[in-house]
Amino acid sequence: MHDNLNDQPEIPIDSHPDLQQHPQDEREYYNRGRLRDLGGDREGALADYNCAIQIDPNYAKAYVNRGLLRDRLGDRQGALADYDRAIELDDRSSTSYYNRGNVRYRLEDLHGAVVDYDRAIYLDNTRPKFYYNRAMARVYLGDRVGGREDLQSAAELFRQQDRDWDYQRTLEKIQEV
Repeated sequence: MHDNLNDQPEIPIDSHPDLQQHPQDEREYYNRGRLRDLGGDREGALADYNCAIQIDPNYAKAYVNRGLLRDRLGDRQGALADYDRAIELDDRSSTSYYNRGNVRYRLEDLHGAVVDYDRAIYLDNTRPKFYYNRAMARVYLGDRVGGREDLQSAAELFRQQDRDWDYQRTLEKIQEV
């Protein structure tokens, strides 16, 4: 993919053609924010997500991505607020619950993290990382049996998805617990 990008003429992100044609389209700001974030321009990405949300305060995906970015920038409270809003807008998004659980975990709100992981798993029980992260929170809370059960579920899903490295790592973690 990198070689293909080098074959294309460079278009400066600020002169993105879609934004010139549709300057009030929140999806264009959202998409440019994702590109900026992937390119390492976190401040530019944050500005674009802010614009997308300003144009459409009900754009749940923009809150999710801004939450991810805020978390990486160390703004955990801002990330929580973004996930709260994303969940308010779309309470069927397993990713929003999972991401909020991760932030709560980092803030050492392990009970809150488990609640969010529970909801994420309820909404989508095919994602092994949901089980893996809930296992870690449960183990730190002293629930080694529940942690092992989650790790076994994660391992089985990793195996089913042919993710051998993750499968082996999870089996090793089961032995540690």
